[in-house]
Amino acid sequence: MKNRYKVICLLIILLFVSLPVLAQESKVVETAKSVTDDISLDELITGTLTPIQDVNIPAQIGGVADLVNIEIGEQVEKGAELIKINDETLMIQKNQAEAALDSARANYEELKNGVTEEEMKRIQANYENAKASLESAETNLELMQELYNERRTLEQQLVNAEQQLNSSRQQLQTSKQNLNQAEVNYNQAKREYERSKKLYEDNVISEREYENAKNSYENAESSYKNAQISVERAESSVAAAEKNYQLTKATYNNPTQLKQQLENARSQVNSARTNLKVAESNLEEAKSGPREERVRASFAAVKQAEARLDEIKNQITKTQITAPFSGLINRVNFDEGEMIPTGQTVLNLINIDQLYAEIDVTAATASTISKGDTVEVRAETMQHYIKGEVTNIAPAADQASKTFLVKVKISNLEHRLRAGMFADVKITKGKSGSAVVVPIESIVNLNSDNPYIFVVEDGKAVRKDLKIGIKTNSRVEVLAGLNAGENVVIRGQSNLEAGQEVEVRN
Repeated sequence: MKNRYKVICLLIILLFVSLPVLAQESKVVETAKSVTDDISLDELITGTLTPIQDVNIPAQIGGVADLVNIEIGEQVEKGAELIKINDETLMIQKNQAEAALDSARANYEELKNGVTEEEMKRIQANYENAKASLESAETNLELMQELYNERRTLEQQLVNAEQQLNSSRQQLQTSKQNLNQAEVNYNQAKREYERSKKLYEDNVISEREYENAKNSYENAESSYKNAQISVERAESSVAAAEKNYQLTKATYNNPTQLKQQLENARSQVNSARTNLKVAESNLEEAKSGPREERVRASFAAVKQAEARLDEIKNQITKTQITAPFSGLINRVNFDEGEMIPTGQTVLNLINIDQLYAEIDVTAATASTISKGDTVEVRAETMQHYIKGEVTNIAPAADQASKTFLVKVKISNLEHRLRAGMFADVKITKGKSGSAVVVPIESIVNLNSDNPYIFVVEDGKAVRKDLKIGIKTNSRVEVLAGLNAGENVVIRGQSNLEAGQEVEVRN
């Protein structure tokens, strides 16, 4: 037992003797040179590319599309005709307005200058012609109204045609059922006849029984053929009824042309009434002589006729839908022959010669950028960043996301990028030039108020307290406490003490 205590005491003495020796052993570290370099703090935000111009073009006037001269993806130039709406009715109204203007001008000149005997005759003739034209136009309007009202008759005809079609289909079904039964009877009578014939030839049955079987077979055969004929007739009847129904339905469902004619007839009546009023006024003025107020009224009529003509010409120009700028057709909503309602969007035109990269940023990021700043943009199909300009920053945050919309404009003359693609925008939130930079892993207590670093001088670790600036994922800017070119410990600084000997192994 005494020997055991002696051994333990000896071990304790040896341990205390060896501790100072162990404390003085050098520690293996890895170092890197501190350098002078540019450093910046970048934020990468993903957004969406949108066109520099994106316009839904509406139809300013309704009508049937006579020409759709575009396809999706087609490049069009500013002013090019894209869609043409039928202007036949407007051209008729234009001719009428031109005639009314000519008449108003002539009447004004006559009132102003007085009339001769020949002019009086002409004015009288114009009045009679205008009166006859109104009567003719009213008669035509009554006729068109009656024709249009007959659409109710067409509706009844459609109901009758549908009933006739259903009846024919039911008759066909009955005829097919009769045919199936007649075929069954025919096959049964045929078998019975062939059996009776053989028995008769073998003198098993009488001649009368044979004749009865034969007659039954012939009757069944005749009924079967008649049933086939009945089915064929029923099928023909169904086809005729179907054709009549479709024709009646098409006539009933396409009142556009008839309605157009009715509107034209009403327009002609209104125009004829206006012409008659003008002619009547001219005749009265010619008989009574020109008066100042009549001359003024006639001049006003000229101006009114000019305004009406200008209005119709303006409407005619609206039947031609043109490109407001050069761009690409992104969507076409109508085909040739379709009715386009007034105000309806007919196509979408975009310009992607330049694109916006639209991103949503936080308030902190928004406060670091300004309109006109240059940032870097990389679309999802690109391998490198290109320059972009900040053109728009929302003055207020989105109520839901509390972020600010920022638009960055980039060039896209070759159209390699498309609207709707995702794009990364790199925003520099802080930048320093010619700063002392060290690897981020070299700094001890990086996120505390007292960060420090170890450098190797004469084989020993020297602690240096730092003042740091910009921090990225891999590097840190040193504002004070370190010079460029020093050997900074980047590995092995854990539990390292100031003044401790170190062994550098890079």
